[in-house]
Amino acid sequence: MSRHPFYEQAEDLQIAALQRLAADAMAQYGMPDAAIKPLAYRENMTFAIDAGDRGRFALRVHQAGYRTDAQVQSELDFMDYLNKEGVRTPKVIRSTAGTLFVYAQHADVDVPRQCDLFEWIDGREFRQMAATPPMSIEDAGATYMDVGRQAAAIYNASEKWSLPPGFDRPAWDEDGICGPGSHLGDFRDIQGISDEQRTLLEDVANRVTAELTAFGKTPDRYGLSQADFLPENIMLCSDGIRIIDFDDAGDSWIMFDVATAFIDLADTDYFEPCLGAFVAGFRELRPLPDEQLAMLPTFMVARLLSYLGHTVSRSHLEVSKSGQEMMLGMLEEHGALYLAS
Repeated sequence: MSRHPFYEQAEDLQIAALQRLAADAMAQYGMPDAAIKPLAYRENMTFAIDAGDRGRFALRVHQAGYRTDAQVQSELDFMDYLNKEGVRTPKVIRSTAGTLFVYAQHADVDVPRQCDLFEWIDGREFRQMAATPPMSIEDAGATYMDVGRQAAAIYNASEKWSLPPGFDRPAWDEDGICGPGSHLGDFRDIQGISDEQRTLLEDVANRVTAELTAFGKTPDRYGLSQADFLPENIMLCSDGIRIIDFDDAGDSWIMFDVATAFIDLADTDYFEPCLGAFVAGFRELRPLPDEQLAMLPTFMVARLLSYLGHTVSRSHLEVSKSGQEMMLGMLEEHGALYLAS
């Protein structure tokens, strides 16, 4: 992914400029005086919005050039559909013009940005990725059972949805995960590694690609999904869990979703009981055969390759800089075991 000049600045300057742009977006939602507070800077920039009597919201400012207008519209249409089907996603707020997203601009940001506004969700995130879960294994397992139910409900709803005209979302297939056209970035562009490390990565990617191709994309294992069940995308609310952040929503393997949910627990005591709880919850609503579960090692290293690609292509993010060494280390360990199996 090409770098915009905007991203050459220090991260705090990027955030400050995006906050000024966010004021233009909020004016288009009829809330020009709303208080805007930085919340999270990852793929996109998210701001907490306090509009007084109008309520609280979350404003997402999209990364430049990452999603087309059709892809943004399709994501929001998908969320709206799931809500109607009983899968509780954040409610999308329409602009004063009636649109689901707007373009906002500011002189300090080099290109106009797509922006969308969501209802505020009262709750707390399940846990932070790569951190020791701040709860017992039993409590974590209970939440993962609910996540499994939600994942199955999303696939079930997607299967019966007649897609609207122009629907366009990324496909998390073998190329989209770890091919040269991978959506999060190509790990092959990594710099400063040894020839031995590069050979290992290529060997892992070649085997993953072959196994995913052979696994196939029949509807029992592949379909339209939220595709990003990270722990910080799971909100614990007084009336149950809510799944947020559909920016990666698209066609995905069920097992790729499972790998995403558990990638950072693989070497912990939480892994087996929490995975078992997820599978049990999923199977309440939809089959998940053992044959598919046996593919988890392949999908785990596939997810690691995709995350390594993310750190390469998003070097403007501090989290990417700090995560690259960790992802590379995990791939050296788990990739070698995968190739030897």
